[in-house]
Amino acid sequence: MICFLRIGLVTNGRAFFSAMQAYAGTMTETVTQGDAQSAFLAAALDAEAVFRMA
Repeated sequence: MICFLRIGLVTNGRAFFSAMQAYAGTMTETVTQGDAQSAFLAAALDAEAVFRMA
């Protein structure tokens, strides 16, 4: 489980785009949930969001 403590609004960048593609891929079952989670974590790191793994 991931708990976001501070989130900035990010709507561009390579990591954000990859996360959106991964999300779409989970809808069509072409991307695993684990891969999508990794893409979203990469986007969160790119956005300098503060989070902790629980």
